[in-house]
Amino acid sequence: MTNTEDITEVLDGRQARRQRNIDAVLDVVLEMFAEEAMFPTIEQAATRSGLSLRSLYRYFADPGELLEAVIKRSDEIGAELSKLHSIGQGPLADRVEAFISMRLTLHEATAPIFRATLVNATRHPRIREELTRQRNAMRQQFERQFEAELRGRKPAQRESIAAAGDLLTQLESLDYLRRHRQLSAAEAHSALTAGLLALLD
Repeated sequence: MTNTEDITEVLDGRQARRQRNIDAVLDVVLEMFAEEAMFPTIEQAATRSGLSLRSLYRYFADPGELLEAVIKRSDEIGAELSKLHSIGQGPLADRVEAFISMRLTLHEATAPIFRATLVNATRHPRIREELTRQRNAMRQQFERQFEAELRGRKPAQRESIAAAGDLLTQLESLDYLRRHRQLSAAEAHSALTAGLLALLD
């Protein structure tokens, strides 16, 4: 093995170790969010992950940067769960069923990180921007799924229907139904189905 290969192997090993450490910290913070620890510090993350405080400050300059990385990890999970096959196609009842099922599955998987994002958005501008991006993407997805029902309406009516449907199916609304009203997944599904069909039919 040449010296160049030796150096490359060492660098690759360091990079892999760094990524393993970062992944471990992100997993720890996700666990803390699930336990309702909304404002984890780098010191807490270091203690719980077993990594040194010095190492964590090499990876993340401040708690805001750590939270951004955790949210990005969650976004990767959410991107897969929020996909809709044949978006905007098929009978209304089938599209409502697919849309609500997808949103409830997304909420189930990401509720703790969503709550933490919501709470921390007031303190960290970049997290606030990410929250706005997520909300806008969810609104756009609603409009694409139900374009057939929105098309042809007068502009004011179209906007009112889209705004109401978006409100019903944002993660805040699902969190309210599941966490605060304590509806089961089936009950929340039924309530949202009734709401969207009344709005769109």
